[in-house]
Amino acid sequence: MPFFPIFNIHDNFGFIQLSNFSPNNWEKVPCSDTNVFSYFTNGENWKVDCIGNLSQNQFKCLQSADFLSISSKNIDDVTVEELVLTDLRKDKLSDTLMELPKKFSHSTIWPEWRATIGFKNSSSRVSYQGEILPFPSKASMLTFHPFIQFEDTSNFFVFLNIENSPIHRWAEVEIYLSSTGKKIDCKKIRNNAANILSLDQYGFTPDDLPVFYCKSMAGIPFGFGKSKSTGMLSLEHTHPPSSLTLHGNRLLAQRDIKVGWVNHLKIK
Repeated sequence: MPFFPIFNIHDNFGFIQLSNFSPNNWEKVPCSDTNVFSYFTNGENWKVDCIGNLSQNQFKCLQSADFLSISSKNIDDVTVEELVLTDLRKDKLSDTLMELPKKFSHSTIWPEWRATIGFKNSSSRVSYQGEILPFPSKASMLTFHPFIQFEDTSNFFVFLNIENSPIHRWAEVEIYLSSTGKKIDCKKIRNNAANILSLDQYGFTPDDLPVFYCKSMAGIPFGFGKSKSTGMLSLEHTHPPSSLTLHGNRLLAQRDIKVGWVNHLKIK
């Protein structure tokens, strides 16, 4: 079973809707009543709590306000939003763990077991169907950001990462222009958190396609937008090239694309 994160994006509050039924109808996955667990890292270990149960074929909604551990801090123009992970499982867990529990055996493969993950304010709400699995500590990320909106919208880049280890560590995300290969900026980001960077400071134009590269940390990249006049929200994320590859070795195809862009941008 994958994990489902809940966190805030500035003053837009996070929520999740958990569902206890399979996201597809072709894998024979048993479904029965289960427990809901939450996980939060203090930088030294994972704090674990059983926060309820979920009956077969039922939903359960959780709000970021339900968790006192969700908070944020600003570091070098990057907002580091603490997050809580949730999952569904029947096995019992200790109150403290030095790594996240292993994947629950009763789960689907494609797509993974999913939940509705979203954000809301007094005017609007946005969500996506998703999940997150722990990333290896030795991994990288390269992504494009075609979701910038102009005039009335405040734009943000959101980098979401979780790892098995609860120990805090830092990495750097570099920003380039895809057309020229010019390096624009470099910002610190942290694992087991949602890192939020304002994009409006860079003055991107409709013809620009920024590239984000992190050499020592992988994660899920999002584009988040908020209307300055109405508070309406938008949320988009890109898919890794492996998910768009139909034949052959998908991971090798993804590696070749990444290496090609690293060479184009002359990243050392």
